[in-house]
Amino acid sequence: MLLSLLLGCPSPPAPGAGNDTASTEPAITGGAEADVLFDPAVLHELVVEIAPEDWEVLRHQERTIYDLLGEDCLTGPWGSPYDWFAAEVTFDGEALGAVNLRKKGFFGSLSDTRPSLKVDVDGQVEGARFHGLEKLVFNNGNQDPGRLRTCLAHQWFADAGLIAPRCALAHVVVNGEDLGVYAHTENIDEELVARRLGGRPAEMYEGALSDFNDEFIVTFESETDASDGAALRAIQEALEGEESGLLSRLRAVLDLEAFLTFWAAESIAGHWDGYNGNTNNFYVYTDPESGLARFIASGPDAAFDSRTPFGYGRPPWVVTSSELSSRIWATEEGQALYLAEVERQLDEAWQAEERLAQLDVWKDLVRELDTAEMREGMKATREVVATKESDLRANLGGRFEVLPLLHDVCWRSAGTVNVDFSTTWGSYPNGDVFGGGEAVVAYEIDGVSYPSTQDGVTVGYNDDETALWVTISEIAPDTWLAPYLTFDVSLIADGAVIPLDGSGATGALLYMGPDTGGQWQTAAYLANGALALEKASTVEGAVWRGALSTEVMASGL
Repeated sequence: MLLSLLLGCPSPPAPGAGNDTASTEPAITGGAEADVLFDPAVLHELVVEIAPEDWEVLRHQERTIYDLLGEDCLTGPWGSPYDWFAAEVTFDGEALGAVNLRKKGFFGSLSDTRPSLKVDVDGQVEGARFHGLEKLVFNNGNQDPGRLRTCLAHQWFADAGLIAPRCALAHVVVNGEDLGVYAHTENIDEELVARRLGGRPAEMYEGALSDFNDEFIVTFESETDASDGAALRAIQEALEGEESGLLSRLRAVLDLEAFLTFWAAESIAGHWDGYNGNTNNFYVYTDPESGLARFIASGPDAAFDSRTPFGYGRPPWVVTSSELSSRIWATEEGQALYLAEVERQLDEAWQAEERLAQLDVWKDLVRELDTAEMREGMKATREVVATKESDLRANLGGRFEVLPLLHDVCWRSAGTVNVDFSTTWGSYPNGDVFGGGEAVVAYEIDGVSYPSTQDGVTVGYNDDETALWVTISEIAPDTWLAPYLTFDVSLIADGAVIPLDGSGATGALLYMGPDTGGQWQTAAYLANGALALEKASTVEGAVWRGALSTEVMASGL
């Protein structure tokens, strides 16, 4: 092994060379024996039975924006807020027996009605496997109304030449409740790498808002016992040197050609929420033979969502929002290598007709479960795939402005909002915000007070389970601020105090002015405060009276 040589240690003996080292290595399972679980021509069926009280807890567990960007932001890996629960599971009619089940998802995929799920096959019985697999993963496709893009993207990554999880569609039912169509994806872990390469990686990490710089390198989460950060720090050190010699330094620690394949494949898929688009949804592992770092894409339900995936006016053929992509693109050799890889993938791997045919197969599979929203989503995805190659080739290699990298994401206190209000339940969304209630508002942001010329407040159902409270203030001609909150209707009562910490209400401060083109924009978030209700109920027309007092939390985003 290269790492052993670099450390001055002898290479491990070959199997059968007078030792039993090889026999102690766990067997690699879940290969061809699990193919039947990922047959893309089948709509698979997951049926879950779980204690109703456990399901209520599971589906409501979440990671809030406060957990991510508030206290302890960027002090280490993000951690998991999810607990395991005992459950009984069958897949395609085959019983797995007693297993453990939990919710999964970082932030954008979170849902309390259709949560993404992970099944731990040996959670109750140590060593248990299902067709050789220890984990089963079911992604809700929260950012994909058509429910097909996750599997479409993983198939594309595999065809482009990357390690990618197997993926198929599954119909999920929990306690008799139909949750609809999910993507059943192979769990991304060291076993996935071992199945593809024949050996386990020494180091493997999950990246979620993670990158190779001092600010974000701490958020990588180790996936193997030997993952001590050495491979990550080696990439960071290679990036910190001068532009001259950059690619040579990277080649010593990173499989550069494999990274170019990964970068180009993410760009072609329009995976704006991946590593190169958002420093998110990816894994890094060390190749078992060379010891060089490679990447795996994950969470691609937002891929193939637009013909301009990286923003209006920006080319669809490259995205450079990561340390690696931005530094490599800054070199002439890096640009040439990247563009050559995009051309190779379009010439040899894209095969639009085959991808359109697969979309048609999946559309037929889910026909009995689809909705008008799903049909519109599938139609939009099909259009993106059909026009992908022409969109990419139209201006391939043209000039564009490199976007600034992500920095200063953690919240800082930027001021306060205080509102004394009186309104009636149901004034939102039916009433005129200035006719539906009265508000006295005080804004202080970055040391500046913003008096308002008129204020109004409304409250009502946001959906069946949550309420929305919103104040709108005109602070200058055609310039508005609007603090709003959403919270569970079960918290509503006379005298209730609802905290703004993610456990009670979540909220933000919206801004609209001449410079936003008449569109509301999120200016900051609201935290470290509370909505105090003097009078409140969900009876139509009931009087609401109380006060909001909270901090305004801003970041460098």
